Amino acid sequence: MPTLFVANHTSWWDGLLAFVVTRELGLRGHILMDAANLERYAAFGSAGAVPVRRSSPRAAYDDLRAARSCLEAGAALWIFPQGARRPQAERPERLGRGAAGLVRGHDRPVRVCPVALRYTHLGEQLPEAFAWLGQPRTVGPGEYGSRRRLAPVIEQDLLGALDALDGLLRTESLGAFRTIVAGPLSINKRMDRVRHALGLLRGPFEARNG
Repeated sequence: MPTLFVANHTSWWDGLLAFVVTRELGLRGHILMDAANLERYAAFGSAGAVPVRRSSPRAAYDDLRAARSCLEAGAALWIFPQGARRPQAERPERLGRGAAGLVRGHDRPVRVCPVALRYTHLGEQLPEAFAWLGQPRTVGPGEYGSRRRLAPVIEQDLLGALDALDGLLRTESLGAFRTIVAGPLSINKRMDRVRHALGLLRGPFEARNG
């Protein structure tokens, strides 16, 4: 079954994080990206980015229709329905209906999975990127009747995933997460590693860097 990932868009790094998550899940992936930005940063094409022209509603519709071919079994397509990068504190509400259109126009069931993305410091020198996959929803051909009815359902699923991730980060409850890509250690962690090696600190060395 193909998967449509619907994510909030707060950072230039969102496309790269989508690529990493897709690879971790063992799926073939594509990412919808503004055509002007893709032309400027053509390297994203090698990571599976496909263009969406925003010069006119008709151009956007045609590109979304073409991108529907990416929704194949064992493959995933990412869409950022905010349309452009927005401040992290801004809730993704009153979104476009592109995601609903991709699903409604497909002739097979599509798994729609909301993904919340956040970048934050958790008490350390360096920031961390977090991706939280919400509860997926399988939408079959003809369900929900129209894009107008399906779009708010997808939006609420995305808001729910964001609320879940924000709640976990607010209390620094990280047990449900696993590290996909480890970054460099912050200065204090590097110092602690030396101290542990010399036997100057007790207990296990905690390598996670915030």
